[in-house]
Amino acid sequence: MNDNRAEMRAFMKKFNRVGLFRGYGGLRIIVLRLLSEGPKNGAELMDAIDMMTHGHWRPSPGSIYPLLSKAAEDKLIVKKDDGRYELTEAGSEEISMFGIGEYEKPGTVDSILRDIDSNLSYLEDLPCEKLEQYGKTLENIQVKLGRIEKKLHSFSEE
Repeated sequence: MNDNRAEMRAFMKKFNRVGLFRGYGGLRIIVLRLLSEGPKNGAELMDAIDMMTHGHWRPSPGSIYPLLSKAAEDKLIVKKDDGRYELTEAGSEEISMFGIGEYEKPGTVDSILRDIDSNLSYLEDLPCEKLEQYGKTLENIQVKLGRIEKKLHSFSEE
């Protein structure tokens, strides 16, 4: 599965700024946005949403499958022979009002640092028992951050 969390976070920030997430059927827009990446079945959509929210939200089959049926009825998506759903032109138009593709591309220094900051905030909120198994990895990250800090100090002294 494609790890698109950075792209989806950027999309969700824009989506929330528009102020329509809750009032406009946020799950429908998220599903259409995920289908804009390529065909997926209901289980793949639930997994993608679970992954992009770091496990905080996983829509139920009772939410996803009626939504997919209604979106197909509304001609926003089509169900392919393999059981996966594909976005139609009408579906693309539906999400175009949210400016898909106009957000910052992942991979820039700014977006990487924002992602690191967001992920560190998430890690700070976790209970210690969930983090203790990652002690060595966290130490390695701390060493790398120390090297970056040292590099910055040596640059500023030049």
